[in-house]
This record gives sequence, C-alpha cells and structure tokens, in this order.
Amino acid sequence: MAVAVLCGSLSGCGSLKQLTSSSKPLVGAGSTSSPTVEPSSSPSASPSATGDSQLTKLPVRASGPLDTGTATHRLNQGNFSVQLASWTSDNAKLYIAETVKNINVAVHIEDADSTHRVTVSTFQVIQDDGTKRVVVSNDTGKFDVTPPYPYNTVVTLPAATAGAAKLTLTIRLDLLVETAPKSNSYYRSTALDTLTLPLLTNGATR
Repeated sequence: MAVAVLCGSLSGCGSLKQLTSSSKPLVGAGSTSSPTVEPSSSPSASPSATGDSQLTKLPVRASGPLDTGTATHRLNQGNFSVQLASWTSDNAKLYIAETVKNINVAVHIEDADSTHRVTVSTFQVIQDDGTKRVVVSNDTGKFDVTPPYPYNTVVTLPAATAGAAKLTLTIRLDLLVETAPKSNSYYRSTALDTLTLPLLTNGATR
C-alpha cells in the first residue's frame, strides 16, 4: 500500500517503472551515462598462415633396384657381355644401416661362344656408406665362366655407419679371355658395376 500511495503521489511513476525494470541505463531517459559497448571478438588467425611453417617434413626413402627382389645389369665388354644378376630374400625396403645384409650375385657370359675359355680371376665388392669404404668381398682364383657355366656367390654386407641414407656397392670383375681356342693364352677384361641400396633413416617412410 505504501508503494501504491507513493507512486500515486509522484507524477513520474511510469519512468520509475522503466528504471527499476532494467539493470541497464536507458538512453534519452534523463541518464547521462554512455551505453555499454560489447567488445567484438577479433578474427582468429588463419590456419594456413601459421600451420604450414610449423609442419616438419619427414624424410622419404628413395626406391632401390632390389625393391622388387632382383636387379639385372648387362655390361658390354666388346665382343661379349657380362650379365650380372643380384637378388635377396630379404625385404630391401626395410634395410637400415645397422643391420647385416646378404646379397646373392650371379655372373654369366653372354654373346660369346664356348670355344674361347673365360675365367674370373677377381671378384671384388666395395661398400661405401658416404662416411667409410669397406672391401666386403675379394674372391681371387681361377673360376671358369665359359658359357654356359656361371659364377655364383653370396656377399655379406656388414653394418654401416649409423644414420647412413644409402649404400653404394662397387662390383669389379677381372676376366681372363682366351685369345684363341685351346691356345692357353689370355687377355684381361675388367667389368665394373654399381648397385645403390637406399636405407631407412629415423622417421623415414618407405
């Protein structure tokens, strides 16, 4: 009743209801306070502006000749050629520097008749990992490779320098070729070949 009487005695009762029904001051109703301004949210930074610079690209292993299991090279030696086949029963895509690897090698003489005797006097393989070079095979003797006979061997590659990204194998064949059938006189022919084996490094994908 006191509130009703008070309201009835005041001429501005309508304005009082407006002031008491809202917690915000009204503009133009006798208030001198400035309206409250809501801060606008700043636009977020574009992901493309910051994300690309923070990404670290992982190294990718290059493909290698033994990824399919076998690699065959043909080396021209003038009036004949040497076919050198290399293969492994391991998964060459998983090769790392720290493991021992076994490579099978077969040598065949092509485009030559069987009347001129051919022998292998040296079969040598050098492994180079970019830091050190090691002779991993050095087979010397007199091995008959007159067609159709082959020269077969297994080359064991030792652990390489940790972190190496590839192995380069240099293969050398010293051949003695008979100058005339049954002459027992020979000339030397040297065949050189290389085989590169990519290795997985830390974080690399195959």
